[in-house]
Amino acid sequence: MTIIDELTADLDWRETELALMKVFLQRQDFSPKQHEVLTRAAWSLLYSHYEGFCKFALTLYFEQIANAQKSCIVLPAKTKIFAMTKEIKRLKNLPAEDFINSLEQFANGPIACAPEFPDVDTKSNLWPNVLEELLEYADIECPAVDHNRQLLKSLVTSRNGIAHGEKIFEEIKKYQVMENAVYQVLYELAFAIETRLQNKPFKAEDDAQGCLFDFL
Repeated sequence: MTIIDELTADLDWRETELALMKVFLQRQDFSPKQHEVLTRAAWSLLYSHYEGFCKFALTLYFEQIANAQKSCIVLPAKTKIFAMTKEIKRLKNLPAEDFINSLEQFANGPIACAPEFPDVDTKSNLWPNVLEELLEYADIECPAVDHNRQLLKSLVTSRNGIAHGEKIFEEIKKYQVMENAVYQVLYELAFAIETRLQNKPFKAEDDAQGCLFDFL
């Protein structure tokens, strides 16, 4: 299965869950209390799929790079830094003499090896700036994040409020606006990953290319 197949499959089951939840939200035969609970569940589920897909997609992306590249040297600057996170932390904690010795061996050592990326950390609160930092490490542009910044902030805030016992009761129209914003980010991220892997310094095999329009 190619990365495109995996992204498409992951989006598919997430969309199915969200669609089923929206069907319940639109029903008129629930009591006000039942509808309130459903609303809270819907907002929590929407956030979970927003964070879950972003983490899943970026993890796949970095795994693809790690499997394809034999050296960190060819990586874009920020991606190189991300791949060297563990080594950079190690160097910072070394005594001065060991630090100098490690620097002298650096060019022929860790940076010449295949990349080993750390886990994609969404910090359990995927604020827009957190996602943008991860995208910067990935050398990926996703303008939809900035375009939907306020809505994404509202989604994270609402999810946290629900977790802390606050009353969150929004109309279906507001939920629909939020869902549209999330889908815009997820679709654009998927397209951006496909595009980035087809350009230097990454090479995608011709037979590994798929069409993301399949899930639209």
